[in-house]
Amino acid sequence: MSLVTVAGYAAVLYVLAKLLTYLSKYVRSPLDVNKLGEWSLVTGATDGIGKGLCEELARRGQNVVLVSRTVSKLQQCAQELETKYKVKTKIIDIDFSSEANIQQRIEADTQGLSIGLLINNVGMSYDHPEYFLEIEDGAAKCQALIDLNINSMLKVTRAVLPCMVARRKGAVINMSSFSALGGPLLSVYAASKAFVMQWSADLELEYSGRGVTVMCAYPCYVVSNMSKIRKANWSTPTPGHYAVSMLNQLGCVSSTTGYWAHDLMHFAITAIGPLAPIITMKMLQAVRAKALKKKQKASVEKKAE
Repeated sequence: MSLVTVAGYAAVLYVLAKLLTYLSKYVRSPLDVNKLGEWSLVTGATDGIGKGLCEELARRGQNVVLVSRTVSKLQQCAQELETKYKVKTKIIDIDFSSEANIQQRIEADTQGLSIGLLINNVGMSYDHPEYFLEIEDGAAKCQALIDLNINSMLKVTRAVLPCMVARRKGAVINMSSFSALGGPLLSVYAASKAFVMQWSADLELEYSGRGVTVMCAYPCYVVSNMSKIRKANWSTPTPGHYAVSMLNQLGCVSSTTGYWAHDLMHFAITAIGPLAPIITMKMLQAVRAKALKKKQKASVEKKAE
């Protein structure tokens, strides 16, 4: 048998193994969140994916701790969950960009609750794609990105994880982003989300033997205020549809886009290899140009008033 033939068989086996691994998450049974604990805690709970996750968890019978910045929105979301799904809720108002005692607040406000699932979802991105040195109020903006996308996750996890380890039962879902695979003109955001992916992978290895499952989700576009997309389509699900798909993979994989169409996009990115960042750059340059044009038009109209 020639070396070329052996290499060909090896390549086919590799592709088959990758395909079977991919398909397995759609046929394996996910973790039952109700067996992990009576409560789930979700940060960034009042908009987008976070709100969709709260609704899906409540639908499955979970009591939900909602963590976000605005009290009025927290109260409204909590009331909706309690009325529709007959579950208990608790709200914690924290501004992750300025709160000094995040870990202590979470520990105090969740004392006595059996939290089986933590979803670190809070985060922020750029107002629009931009070159690093041209980000408006760049130093403050970058610090806020680090605080919301990284530091918040570390502090909330430090507050919740010890009880899971003590009970040898629990799960953590860390929300990254498709941009973690490469995001020119979103460099600080993309890098912060790449941190989430790496930290999640290592945390899974550290605590899987102590009863805690860790999964990282890195979705592409979902209908939300952050994405600025208002209408769902085949590649852009609603937060509710995304939440169902992603939660159905908990315990089946340690890392996932969370949605079948986003898996296809990931496959395409992988297939084109080194061309991917170049294409991404061109796309984001076009988005930047459109955003700047819109911003300039708004400025002219304001001066004319």
